[in-house]
Amino acid sequence: MTRLPSQLEALAKMLTYILCHRPDEFGLVLDAEGFVSIKQLLAALGSEPGWGHIRRHHLDQTAALSQSPRLEILADKIRSVAPKPAALRRPPGEAPPALLYAAVPPKAHAVVVEHGLRPPIGQEIVLAVTPEIALKLGKRRSPEPVLITVQARAAARAGVAFQPYGENLFLSSSAVPQEFVQAPPLPKVPEKPKPKPKPAKEDFPLPPAGALAVDFAEMMKKAGKAGRKKDEPAWKAATRKERRKRRS
Repeated sequence: MTRLPSQLEALAKMLTYILCHRPDEFGLVLDAEGFVSIKQLLAALGSEPGWGHIRRHHLDQTAALSQSPRLEILADKIRSVAPKPAALRRPPGEAPPALLYAAVPPKAHAVVVEHGLRPPIGQEIVLAVTPEIALKLGKRRSPEPVLITVQARAAARAGVAFQPYGENLFLSSSAVPQEFVQAPPLPKVPEKPKPKPKPAKEDFPLPPAGALAVDFAEMMKKAGKAGRKKDEPAWKAATRKERRKRRS
């Protein structure tokens, strides 16, 4: 095969360094066969200056055009085949530092406060030895991750197993209980304003203050009487007047 173009050759050297020598420096954990998720690898490259432009097709080209097999891509995973990955997992039992760190997305903040840290299904909890490394890894999943502090040495004494991975990471396949986890207070949720009580409905609403209540039935009765007297003939009115005089 032809020699790799200079840009792909630089990428091949970078991938060899990451996948073979120091995956922990980039927050990557290789599986038992040396593979890592291509999605995770691209996220790690994207956070490094000068490598944010790398996409899946660059990896495919580098693996295909190398004169000797250097990389192997299998579905959505990639590994180094020459040289083979270094054994970075040290035997469990080594005492961890007093504190380890993780950075979680804000949507997981409340869950960590209530339940502690739990490993994703089929994976391990990845903890960093410094807050800076933890935040760097956390920003790959969220622009504003929440920093979590783990009292690792106290948790180890309580039975939580931590396995060193390279120089920068510790792994745990078991949950870290809430009592060993320190997280910032949850943000306060603004209270919704209470709705104003609706006025009770009246069958006959009262008149506004200062207004006179009107008895419409009485008005109609008086209007009827007045109307009848007004329409009487003149002779009836005169006769009624004469009768009143005689009675008096």
